[in-house]
Amino acid sequence: MFKQFIDKVSGADFYLITSLWIFIAFFLLVGLFLLKMKNEYVSTMKNMPLSD
Repeated sequence: MFKQFIDKVSGADFYLITSLWIFIAFFLLVGLFLLKMKNEYVSTMKNMPLSD
């Protein structure tokens, strides 16, 4: 299926590379967000379901 997509669509390599970069950028941003998150916020969110 992917082989046919690459062969039939002109510029398919651009779509594949672009989607790979979007995927990498998303997970890098999420990773940076998690690393910069304060411990107080993590503790609050961790105990949130139990405090109700």
